[in-house]
Amino acid sequence: MPGQFLTTAERERLNNFPQEIPKEDIYTFFTLTPSDLSQIPQTSANYNRLGFAIQLGALRYLGFCPDEITTAPSSVIVYTANQLGIDFPSLSTYAQRPQTRTDHLLKIQEYLGFRRASDFDLAKLSEWLLKRALEHDKPTLLFQMACQRLYSERIVRPGVTTLERMVIQARQEAQEETYRQLNFLMSDDLKAFLDKILIKDENLGRTPLFWLRHGATANTPKNILEAIEKLDFLRESFVDKWVLSSLNPNRQKFLAQIGRSATNQALQRMSEQRRYPILLAFLRQSLIDIIDELIELFDRCLWDAHTKARRENQEFRLSIVKTTNEKLILFQQIGRTVLDKTISDSQLRKEIYSKVSEEELRACIEECDQLIRPLDDQSSDYFASRYSYIREFAPQFLDTLKFQSNKADDPLIGALELLRMLNAKCKRKVPDDAPLAFIPQSWLDYVLDEKDRIVRRYYELSALWELRGALRSGDIWVKNSRKYANPETYLIPKDKWPTIRPEALRLLGLSEKGEERIEKRKGNTFSTSNLS
Repeated sequence: MPGQFLTTAERERLNNFPQEIPKEDIYTFFTLTPSDLSQIPQTSANYNRLGFAIQLGALRYLGFCPDEITTAPSSVIVYTANQLGIDFPSLSTYAQRPQTRTDHLLKIQEYLGFRRASDFDLAKLSEWLLKRALEHDKPTLLFQMACQRLYSERIVRPGVTTLERMVIQARQEAQEETYRQLNFLMSDDLKAFLDKILIKDENLGRTPLFWLRHGATANTPKNILEAIEKLDFLRESFVDKWVLSSLNPNRQKFLAQIGRSATNQALQRMSEQRRYPILLAFLRQSLIDIIDELIELFDRCLWDAHTKARRENQEFRLSIVKTTNEKLILFQQIGRTVLDKTISDSQLRKEIYSKVSEEELRACIEECDQLIRPLDDQSSDYFASRYSYIREFAPQFLDTLKFQSNKADDPLIGALELLRMLNAKCKRKVPDDAPLAFIPQSWLDYVLDEKDRIVRRYYELSALWELRGALRSGDIWVKNSRKYANPETYLIPKDKWPTIRPEALRLLGLSEKGEERIEKRKGNTFSTSNLS
């Protein structure tokens, strides 16, 4: 059959009994209840009674009765025969008269509440399969889902070939329906753009399809800038403006996956109805993936720089162990001299200088200025030594992504907007009224100099570092991102909650009055008085 997806062996397997049936299933579906036994013809020959019982269990188990009933596993035959008191079970002579088996099957169907599929049933199944094909394109999965659907509606499963044709038809109709749903986007200009995706670009040295498929292999400024370039390419083509909400999300993912795995030659050979939806879904998904990748590259690049800064700080601490010990010995000598009560105040300075010269003491104090670190040492000054490295991508990164927050007047958002403006106008000085509320104390000591003026280097790095944490926590989000999306999209929309609330409270068994729930919780609160 043209377009078939089942092999001959699979078709034969699906038309017959499984070679082995688990014991649990045998007990569940082939155990004969008193009601079942009352349906079996009592005056018939043993092989006809056994055949009737096997068919009854098969319909209950499989949703159909195999034509070759002799393919039933021996474990099923023996288990069923024992219940009927048949010592030498055999199905070889069952239903020598074809009408006997037909009569048995009709009686079993009526007893179990099954019916044969009518034209109306098959039409409904085709309609249902089309909806599923718009969600899942895998043919074997659609076949299995169709069988489950028929079983749930107590309809005897048609032949495998019939269902196979229905699945193939549903997949073809799904392709046509997908194209129809996206037809409003299909202008001549868009089609020309989509076709160019599959043609080698001289500037890139490869096809845009290949270029967009392959992500970064390292988290360097170069990789970050390349991700930004990809994002700019998609936005210049208005990919972020495309509305594909008419397509089922699963369908979009499926089409995008084809675009990610198929060769450009294979896509070029496809019909327009299949090729264009695949490319649309692929480019739209690429937009989301590249935004997520860009943020992750930014995250890892900052973390690597911070890790190296901490390592340098640690190496510095280890390198000054000897020097620190010398300073402690000197401090110990001076301290003992100061605490010596036999030395008068007027002689104290002279006594100290007898142990250490003024020049040595002055040099020691100046060296201590270099050794003293903040109590909450976050290696910010070492991190700042990588400012020029981070500036290789930071301005473009801030200019490319629009960061948003659900907090009113978020100071970090204000700082990012300020930095974006300073970069655009090539200004270096940070205004005195710049937002500072987002800066932790460990950074603030560096951000503000001795005259409380804002130091641009530390201000920008502190904003980027806090942005990294805010993106991870969800306090700041980015449109068209999946991993860093608006947290409120995971919640019930505020405008829909009033209509959903009564049903939610009913399912949870809660009162609609908040005061009652509070009083109930107070009553359930555990206290030490319960122990007395």
